[in-house]
Amino acid sequence: MKTLEKYLICVVVSLFGLTACVQDLDVVPHDENKIMDFDQDAVFSKCYATLAVTGQQGPAGSGDVDDIDEGTSAFIRMVWELQEFPTDECYVAWNDPGLPEIRTIRWNSLNQLVQGLYYRFYFNITLCNHFLENAKADHSADAPNQIAEVRFLRALNYYYLVDMFGSVPFADKVNASQKPQYTRLQMYNWVEEELKDLETKLPETRTNDFRVDRYAAKLLLARMYLNAEIYTGVPQWELAAKYAKEVIDGPHKLHTTSAGGIYTPYQEMFMGDNYRVVGGAAGEGILNIYQDGVHTQCWGGSTFLVAACRDKSVYVNPATSEGWAGFRCSPEFVEKWLPLDQTETTLYNEFDMPGILGDDRAILCSKLNTDKPVVSADTTIATADSIRTRGDMGEFYSGWSMLKWTGRYIENPKGENITITPHNAQFPDTDVPFMRVAEAYLTYAEAVFRGAPASGMSAEDAVKALRDRAHNAKPFTIDEQFLLDEWSREFYAEGRRRIDLVRFGQFAGPQATYHWEGRGGKKSSEGLVSLDKKFNVYPIPESDIVAGGLTQTDGY
Repeated sequence: MKTLEKYLICVVVSLFGLTACVQDLDVVPHDENKIMDFDQDAVFSKCYATLAVTGQQGPAGSGDVDDIDEGTSAFIRMVWELQEFPTDECYVAWNDPGLPEIRTIRWNSLNQLVQGLYYRFYFNITLCNHFLENAKADHSADAPNQIAEVRFLRALNYYYLVDMFGSVPFADKVNASQKPQYTRLQMYNWVEEELKDLETKLPETRTNDFRVDRYAAKLLLARMYLNAEIYTGVPQWELAAKYAKEVIDGPHKLHTTSAGGIYTPYQEMFMGDNYRVVGGAAGEGILNIYQDGVHTQCWGGSTFLVAACRDKSVYVNPATSEGWAGFRCSPEFVEKWLPLDQTETTLYNEFDMPGILGDDRAILCSKLNTDKPVVSADTTIATADSIRTRGDMGEFYSGWSMLKWTGRYIENPKGENITITPHNAQFPDTDVPFMRVAEAYLTYAEAVFRGAPASGMSAEDAVKALRDRAHNAKPFTIDEQFLLDEWSREFYAEGRRRIDLVRFGQFAGPQATYHWEGRGGKKSSEGLVSLDKKFNVYPIPESDIVAGGLTQTDGY
């Protein structure tokens, strides 16, 4: 049985040789007094690598997290799946273990994906703790930065535990003793204090495109304060606006000018060589997760993001040979761009659709760039190649395609031809801008809308900055529904939708009046499904409840 205590021991053992935990969670060193070498630079690199890869030999074969498919165990993929698949943005055709329950919001404490995510976070945290216990500030000129950055990575993982699990075990050292279970408020306070201290300890500017500076701490604080009422019961709109504005005024800027002249600035942020526009001192990305088709091969990073939304038998040159026929747009997501009764005749590929819908962010597809229909003809519609925006929730070809992520390079022409090839035919080079400046603009807009005093710009100004970048000139009025939809239009398929639905009271609980296709296992036509408020967080894995003496989340 997997438990957190056994798991933490296994992580430490794996670190001695920088090899992964495999199969035996009870493994301990034969000689506990043996002094192991600590390679500070190598372990520091591994702390960042846990965000990008799944183990010690890509793409599979020596995974960090046991008892789960290694590709699924990736930090990016697991956060993404549990933040996106239960929501109104997409539905998934796969029936992998645990996934149908995630899609329909029917999970419990035995769900494989819930357990896998929980243990991924604690693997990462324990690795960070190991580094922080052994790192020396005088190791090199870069050592103080290393220590501050690993503290941030640890805080980031604890933030996700606060958001997704609530009351969880806490450990800031590597040992086998009992870990106290912090309440959600205690855990929130610890992360807040840690991030506020890191504001001055993290470097002013990052040392390369894939390390963080102090603006990562500021943006994560802004996110926490925006959701503070959910986490603590006390709203913090003024602090959310304050920290968001500091990020907006900082060195990282919205990417607004095309680097290649072929694709829009928004499209370029999710392409194979997007490090050129999300990296750098002024890049939009504040935390960029490194992906490279040669050096960071795994089935759970941007390979998942590019391949899971495509079927390799029909999609044309997304710059990977992989196409897994996984997730599609839900009808409710399509409706954020145009009325559903207009979708039958809105037949365009992903390159033309943004212009038709009047927003560069609408990288959606109802017809392939070969002029073939994206799905077989619906005989109930007169137009021969029309698509269905509603259909069988378990069938991949029952909705528009969501093609925001691609492995194409910025200078590649639109359409079939690839003139600049990626490093690998299977694994894309597309880095993941896991935290980016645009979040600060919508955070500021929402916080001001909810009562925070404006500082140098209005809520409308902040929203308009993003819509101007997207060449969306449509008039708008800020209200709750507009903000909830605008969060989706800007950040769909980036692994955060559940956070916003919970904050707006529309995910689960008696106040949730918004139903989408698949919610609770019901179609939209079947009306609102009432979901227990317990589903606003995930349960602690049952094995830890039994073995660790922990208290389970209310309702589970």
